Amino acid sequence: MPSHADRVRLRAVCRLWRAAAHLQPPLPPLLPWILQPDGTLLSLPDGAVHRIPVPDDVCRRMSTGGMLFLVHSNYTCSLLNPFSRETTGAQHIHPACLSPQPIRIPWDYNVRKVVMMPDHIITVKRAYYPETQCNNMVCIRRRRSTATVDIRWVPSMPSVSRAMADVALFQDKLYALVGTPAGTIHLYVLDIIDDKHVALQRVLRTPVDDDDQGYTGIVHRYLVASGDRLLMVKERRDRSPKLPSLFKQPIFDVSEAADLCSGGGRWRKVDTLTGRALFLSQGCSESLPAGGPYVGAREDCVYFLCERHQCDHSWSLCSGMYNVRQGTVSPLPFKAMVAEEGPGTTSWLFPPTDI
Repeated sequence: MPSHADRVRLRAVCRLWRAAAHLQPPLPPLLPWILQPDGTLLSLPDGAVHRIPVPDDVCRRMSTGGMLFLVHSNYTCSLLNPFSRETTGAQHIHPACLSPQPIRIPWDYNVRKVVMMPDHIITVKRAYYPETQCNNMVCIRRRRSTATVDIRWVPSMPSVSRAMADVALFQDKLYALVGTPAGTIHLYVLDIIDDKHVALQRVLRTPVDDDDQGYTGIVHRYLVASGDRLLMVKERRDRSPKLPSLFKQPIFDVSEAADLCSGGGRWRKVDTLTGRALFLSQGCSESLPAGGPYVGAREDCVYFLCERHQCDHSWSLCSGMYNVRQGTVSPLPFKAMVAEEGPGTTSWLFPPTDI
């Protein structure tokens, strides 16, 4: 049963199947769903559209992996499980860390990504600070707290403009990927000590990539924890010669962060995902074990979505699947018409595995 809905319905009506399932090996992980810009959810591989009721004052909804992070108009937020419909209580967030403005307005007021830790909420906010020349900021906030104290981190590299490419949790630590216009990539690890202090260390620095110098297309870098490895995926999209506001299908490079504990960290290119698959989006990227031939994700493949690009809000030409071993891009192995209209962005949402 490749569909999440089919498994839920069968579990609800068939006691024998539900009892026998506990005695069998775990079923292959299901394909994730797609959170669309209009707030609806697209289930895969059946392509069914689901509308999840939310309070009227919700102005932003973002995927944190298996939950929806809802931002309310009064700057409070809540977590919604779209599969069980359970909602946590409101959690107060400082206005400087979250804003209810939709993504189509100037990005000083927008949140790129939300990462949930057991005790903290991590937000990556788009903001430009002339004194630091940085256009992104990491905000760390204790969950279920009404205090106004929060931690904000902007990477310090004097006289160099820089951008937060991505953040990811790996082995209980928060990693941040920071890039410069020249192409230099820095990897930081942030260890949260308490509500006011973070231990910060740069663990990896990559020199300029010759392929990126003078490049006029779009380059995105994603940071993804995949099993016991921390991976960086570089995505390059050339502009379409017929319509420069659109981009061609992407080219991917996958690298592993090696020797992080030895003090001599480096990026090492890989040609296998070791039995796993990656799902990339700017708001939420995750790794899943590959499924079988008829269900779940395909081994050694990177799934990517048609997204609105941050630079000029244009759209890529396609979603698809990149095979790391073969170095080829192909259409998604299922029919999915992703809506383009709406104030949000396109992202992945992952059903629970205990079905």
